[in-house]
Amino acid sequence: MEKREFASISLYLKGRMRLLTDKDEPSRFSGFGLSDSNLDVEELKNSHTPEAMISFLLNMNAKLDAILSHLKHDQLEMDFPSPIEVTELSGADLTIKNTLGLKEGTYLELLVFLSDFPLSVAGACGHVTRADDNTATVEFDRISAEDREKIVHHVFVEERRQIRTQRLA
Repeated sequence: MEKREFASISLYLKGRMRLLTDKDEPSRFSGFGLSDSNLDVEELKNSHTPEAMISFLLNMNAKLDAILSHLKHDQLEMDFPSPIEVTELSGADLTIKNTLGLKEGTYLELLVFLSDFPLSVAGACGHVTRADDNTATVEFDRISAEDREKIVHHVFVEERRQIRTQRLA
């Protein structure tokens, strides 16, 4: 399999993880999706629905997404008992604060909360490639194309934000 290079960025994100008994243990996270507001708006505008009704429906949709996000977040905390703090992220791996004493070769499944509202979560299974008292780097062994794309997009957007912030400083 071809080894791809991905841009990496320093940042701070929260996440959750669980230890795996072996590298082939099935994943508990299969992804989930809330509605895509951009598609909803286009569909509603093309339906010849009055503007006031479109506004009402989009507000209701946002409120339902917030409720579902909260409920899903609670379930994820039960399935993934250990909180993590991500300090570096790329499409191939991530670095976390090593508050759990992870060792090289440890297999785990992790979730990264890319945004809280609307809830955007990327999940992956991987193994620790480097670990010291402060940080642990986890290389992704299994990650869906959709979750990798979410991460790559988040890295790109965050990199642009950081560049803009540096220019203004």
